[in-house]
Amino acid sequence: MKKSLEEYTSAMEAVEPDFLSDSYIVTLTDLDLNESVQEQISRLPHFKRITSSNQTIHSLSVIGKWIRIVTGTILIILILISIFIIANTIKLSVHARRKEISIMKYVGATNSFIRTPFMIEGILIGVMSSAISLGIIGALYNWCAIKIAQSETIQMIGINMLQFKDLFTNILIVYIILGVGIGIIGSRVSMKKYLDV
Repeated sequence: MKKSLEEYTSAMEAVEPDFLSDSYIVTLTDLDLNESVQEQISRLPHFKRITSSNQTIHSLSVIGKWIRIVTGTILIILILISIFIIANTIKLSVHARRKEISIMKYVGATNSFIRTPFMIEGILIGVMSSAISLGIIGALYNWCAIKIAQSETIQMIGINMLQFKDLFTNILIVYIILGVGIGIIGSRVSMKKYLDV
């Protein structure tokens, strides 16, 4: 207060820190907890008032829920499409070697021995696809984040956009798991017919 009213230094000389109430800025990591956090704060001793954009928080929470539903649906569809594409890719590879697979079965090769090279191929396809999509998503996210951060509305509300590098580790782990999982499932689906000799 003294710094903001420098031209009135003489009037501010008698003002001590106890003259002003303490204030705190609370940042939420989960907007759904807004009301419960405010309720807990209001129970604190010496509480006076809360300044909060409840309507904005509610709107963002609703938008966030719909975004999660839409992205979840899109993710499931893309996973199914990926399994289908990888299964067909492996199926073509298996079909080209169907005679060798039959011979290997007749001489006593186990299903896992025959399946392993094709599963590795499926995993490699899945991981490479994940790496390509991760690069594309990273570039698109950074572009969108910059555009959103420059919006006057977002600046007025005071929302900080996460950088892609802050999310990279978690997204990388998920993509690797999905890539490997989809590759394995696609390979197993495509080989089932040719292992029943």
